[in-house]
Amino acid sequence: MRIEILTILLAFGLLACSDEIKQDTGPARGPGRQSDLECLGKLRPRQSEEISGSMWGISCHWIVDPHELTAGQQVDQLAQLGAKWGFLCPDWNRIESEEGKYDFNTPDHPLDEAVNAMIKRKITPIIQIYGGNQMYMPVAPDPNNRQMADASLLLDDPVVRQAWHRYIEAMAERYKESVKFWEIWNEPNSDYFWQRDGAYFRTPVSDYGRIVKEVAAIIRSVQPDAVIIAGSTATVHLEYLEDFLSSEGTDFFDYWSVHPYGELPEARDDEIRRAQKILEVHGKSAVMWQSECGFPSDKDTGGWGWGGPWDETKHAKWVLRRLLSDAAAGMQASVYFVLNDYPALLELGPDKGKMGINRKGLHYFGSWEPKPAAFAFQNLAGLVDNRMVQEPYDVSMEIVSPGSTLSLDNIRTYTLKDRLSGSPVVVYWLAVPMVTDFTAQTVRITLPEETIDQPVLVDLLDGRVYEVPVNHEGSALFEELPLADSPLILCNRRLVELIPESAK
Repeated sequence: MRIEILTILLAFGLLACSDEIKQDTGPARGPGRQSDLECLGKLRPRQSEEISGSMWGISCHWIVDPHELTAGQQVDQLAQLGAKWGFLCPDWNRIESEEGKYDFNTPDHPLDEAVNAMIKRKITPIIQIYGGNQMYMPVAPDPNNRQMADASLLLDDPVVRQAWHRYIEAMAERYKESVKFWEIWNEPNSDYFWQRDGAYFRTPVSDYGRIVKEVAAIIRSVQPDAVIIAGSTATVHLEYLEDFLSSEGTDFFDYWSVHPYGELPEARDDEIRRAQKILEVHGKSAVMWQSECGFPSDKDTGGWGWGGPWDETKHAKWVLRRLLSDAAAGMQASVYFVLNDYPALLELGPDKGKMGINRKGLHYFGSWEPKPAAFAFQNLAGLVDNRMVQEPYDVSMEIVSPGSTLSLDNIRTYTLKDRLSGSPVVVYWLAVPMVTDFTAQTVRITLPEETIDQPVLVDLLDGRVYEVPVNHEGSALFEELPLADSPLILCNRRLVELIPESAK
């Protein structure tokens, strides 16, 4: 009988107690505190059902696996953060434990419960088709304890292929009224999510193209308006995209998705722009998805192989900067990985290879309390939504800090328009390596012709909102504003609902 890895670890005390990792359960201190601007209060958090739509999502791959929290409680976590997309990865191995019988809601795999709770809380579910079944193929779990599959068996072995097709059809039938978005496989360009003869095996991109074609055809036979997402690539990997667009799968997907990991949040932005051009050249939509990307909150982590050291403040900054970079690239959805910390093999340090915790979660393992990054995500989700539309503005910025060595090339901006008032919304930050205690610089912002009648500055790191004086030359010139390695938003006061700074 298969015993879940989490149960084993908890039972035998193989995980460090949650209090061994420093837990800052409030927001990080934002750079706005270093300015002379008057604080008016802070953003009121908005839950998912209060937000009509946005691009912000959270991966909860293992929400239907055994956990101290129920699936419903974890969906509540999503809703409290204001997520509008929830990413799910069902386990074929547990859904079909007896040949031809599909149980989508067992005590140890309550998929119905998770999907229904998301729908109730106005969160759009995304289902990833991924993994194998030990009844039909050799046993070889992936790093996250999911049963891997051999692509050649899924495609060419008659028994395995027919069983897999029946399972996908049953899944599509089950959720055709509640799930419209389907992603096919996880990081197919990696050799960590396929198996052959019980070992990792990187399947050819041509085989992945055949898989996309077959899965899309099955899902659309049941749900003609289904949205098919392909790619899900580890990093951006332009060569893999080019090769896929020459495969059998090229005509069977709607959006290409990527996982732009990296120590610097903006590290993959140039590659994303190049990927969009490649898609356009091939007659595909240049609108992409970011379906997985995360960063650890502690150096004692699994699932991470870049740089360091890291902490809760850098984690929160990374989340904001990566997600806003996705927005600036015109992504349809930006999905942060992951909702909660979870058991994983440590990849760095003296304990490399031992079991520890993947610290990318927005909530701490064990206590399940929110990290500073959770508050940052909540601030972003509560303010930047479909009340705004992306709009290019010729924003002029001048760094006016005495002795500043920063260049204007370090500044990133993402500009939008308030749909109702038509006033600009300017998001800006420094795309420099993250520092825990960053000394804010000072910037002058000019918006030619456009105006913001009641300007405020929102610090996304801690949610504080500041009054911005209107310059005597008009409300298109804003002086003495802070500039830091975490994003700030200059916008109209009407977009902001305030609560007292002392409120929880």
